[in-house]
Amino acid sequence: MKIVVHALLLVAGLIASVSSAQEYPSKVVTIIVPFPAGGSNDTIARHLADSLGKLWKQPVIIDNRPGAGSSIGSVYVARSSPDGYKMVLVSSSYTTNAATRTNQGFDPLKDLKPVSMVARGHNVVVTGARVPMATLADLVREAKAQTIFYGTAGVGSAQHFNAELLTDALGIQMSAVPYKGGQEALADLVGGRIDVIVGALGGLVSAIQSGKGKAIAVLSKARSPLLPNVPTTAEAGYPAAVIDNYWAIFVPAGTPNAIVAKLNRDIKTVTHTFEGREFLRKVDAEPTELNPEEVAGHVTNEIATWTKLAKKLNISAN
Repeated sequence: MKIVVHALLLVAGLIASVSSAQEYPSKVVTIIVPFPAGGSNDTIARHLADSLGKLWKQPVIIDNRPGAGSSIGSVYVARSSPDGYKMVLVSSSYTTNAATRTNQGFDPLKDLKPVSMVARGHNVVVTGARVPMATLADLVREAKAQTIFYGTAGVGSAQHFNAELLTDALGIQMSAVPYKGGQEALADLVGGRIDVIVGALGGLVSAIQSGKGKAIAVLSKARSPLLPNVPTTAEAGYPAAVIDNYWAIFVPAGTPNAIVAKLNRDIKTVTHTFEGREFLRKVDAEPTELNPEEVAGHVTNEIATWTKLAKKLNISAN
């Protein structure tokens, strides 16, 4: 009898989950961006919100909650109702934070559930005018002659780890300057107060195209279509300094699987249209085919990789 009752409860739960997914969304959906407005996370989130809003015929709004390398916005969503109406769009900082912060206020592997890897893109090394540098060889030379300052979106952020991965491969040292977000770092690069940013090309492309920053290398095996004349770190002889950037959606851990599956399908629907691909191409990104389980595996592997580097270089954000 207990087995029958348990089975009936399980079936009832599955029916309720499927029913809620069919009705979802029936009200405003909020995408939390854990960085200030203007960066690649914000730009992609706003396009996604507009596209999903048209698909669902429901408002999808953006709420910027920057700070602690993306932890503040992530904690807010982790503590939200697990109903699919609040989600967070993170980038590689999600896994670098996990490698350096034990006091984030949430467990990145248990308290948030992966929904979709919205897109992947390149990371780029951009220099400013304070110390003119046009190649990685220039960066190596200048870093050995004087203190070179690089900007990050906080200790433990993706920009922090990208730069440390680069300096480790180049055999040099640079001095980190943390900011609340990448756009503040970019403003200081343009203003001549720092020298280098190693971050997502999508958030730096405008500064590069306008001549306010100079791209000297892409941290990849293949060149970016947006910067066909900029060599890769692999070409320059530094294959260890290769790392892609990505943007992913997470929801609270208790969110029903049926809603997660619907979100994954709908995000793929809007990112794989001609308009979606064209938008992503302009910010140096392309959509992915990963399902929630594959995103979870990618995140787990990245946390292990960054934790190993953090221990090697003694990086801690606590």
